[in-house]
Amino acid sequence: MWKSANGDDLLTQLPDTIRLHILTLLPLKYAIRTGALSSRWRGLWRLRWPHPAALQFSPSSTALTDSAEQFVSSIDRCLSFRDRSLRIDSLSLALPPGRRYDADIKRWLEYASCCGVEDLHLAVSFPSAATTSARPARRAARRNDRAAVPTAFFFSICECSNLSRLTLCGLHLASPGANIKRLSSLEVLSLYATPVTDAALKRIIAACPRLRSLDLSFCRKLRRIAITATGSPLTSLTIIDCVRAVEVTVSAPGLRRFRFAGNYLTTYTFDNPSRLEDVHILAGIPVSSLPRSNWVKVLCGLFNLKVLTLCNLSLQYIVVEGAKLMGGLRSLRSLREIQLVMGMMTDENLMDIYGFFRLCECPRLEKLFIELPTNTRDPFVEKYLEISEEDPPEVEFEYLKMIKISNFKDHSNEMRLVRFLLEKASSLESFVVVAPKELVGDEYNKRDPNARSDFLQYLQLKLSSIQKVPLRRQIILSDHDDNKFRPTHWDVYSTV
Repeated sequence: MWKSANGDDLLTQLPDTIRLHILTLLPLKYAIRTGALSSRWRGLWRLRWPHPAALQFSPSSTALTDSAEQFVSSIDRCLSFRDRSLRIDSLSLALPPGRRYDADIKRWLEYASCCGVEDLHLAVSFPSAATTSARPARRAARRNDRAAVPTAFFFSICECSNLSRLTLCGLHLASPGANIKRLSSLEVLSLYATPVTDAALKRIIAACPRLRSLDLSFCRKLRRIAITATGSPLTSLTIIDCVRAVEVTVSAPGLRRFRFAGNYLTTYTFDNPSRLEDVHILAGIPVSSLPRSNWVKVLCGLFNLKVLTLCNLSLQYIVVEGAKLMGGLRSLRSLREIQLVMGMMTDENLMDIYGFFRLCECPRLEKLFIELPTNTRDPFVEKYLEISEEDPPEVEFEYLKMIKISNFKDHSNEMRLVRFLLEKASSLESFVVVAPKELVGDEYNKRDPNARSDFLQYLQLKLSSIQKVPLRRQIILSDHDDNKFRPTHWDVYSTV
């Protein structure tokens, strides 16, 4: 970048009017990225148009009694005051249930297309679960399916030639025709609570040659998810709680990130798993026995995996299935970061953590995040006082620089885990412990304002007394998570 005599870059020294003009020549995503140049560029993209370019329409909390017709009229009235030559960067529509919006959405999308919209968010609101019983809720779901947008809606979206990001929530997508137009500019597609079928998903993906990120969340009609993106630069795939899905088949040579949460699928198939670098596997509800699944075998082929998130059930899978693979998990030698989301933390779960590190030595591991249970009164609490006789694995974390443990309650097996990690991490620089929001034990008085600080001081003394802890290590204790140290998958975990 060109610099002036005093070291400042010449672009930042330009007058605001010229810098704003430069931003109008850029697509939205690149205009946003200019905020990394300097503090003077940060947020400037929001002002690149002399008129509001981000439009958001949703039923306000004070107008919940307004009819859908009144809401539609208010949107039409607002858009009628704008000239079609004025640019729209993003358009967000959250529609109340109770009617069809076929003609309305077609009209709004035609307007947005004329204004060059790049980011589109369409959602149909559903009745609150707190105000509906189970049977009316099922009837409401069927009514919303009927009242959602038909196939013609997808043709209207295809008219938005500049569209690069699309989010659909609660809108029904039947199987679009084979002759649908291509969304030639679409790069990010998110389907949330959208009852899209397997056939519809295939055709939508085929219509998006530049798709690089696909997010499927709570899509209850998907069963056999087939992602064929051989001609597109798809790098990220997220699947969250698609409850009827039984298998996923991915043919995407450039896929680098796979994030999954929900009930384990029977079959996971990737045409080139060795390219994956970022994997998130989080189970749904606890089960009495491990369901049949091949995901541990797939894990063995991830030779370039650098970031991995697992839950306590995933650890159990690895310990049970990994022992049968004759050293197959030794391929995970490129791991740099691991996050363990522990829904339970009994002695058995501690043995699963030991078993994981015994099977996967992780010699290049640099960061370790452990999320302990938040529910301190679950039926397994009494097991915290049981100490297993199994010894920790003989491994070394030579490159481990940072450990963060959240919801630490000073239970017996938690301390055993801490002792194991501190003794094996010879190069550790930061050890972060976050106390739970609610302290446990009869000795802590909830009404005492000093209870939390006393607990942290107690932890400080106890952790410092562990043998083989060099003085250069920084032990950070906190009564809240300030997110200074965040795992790569913090955003995925927070939405599950």
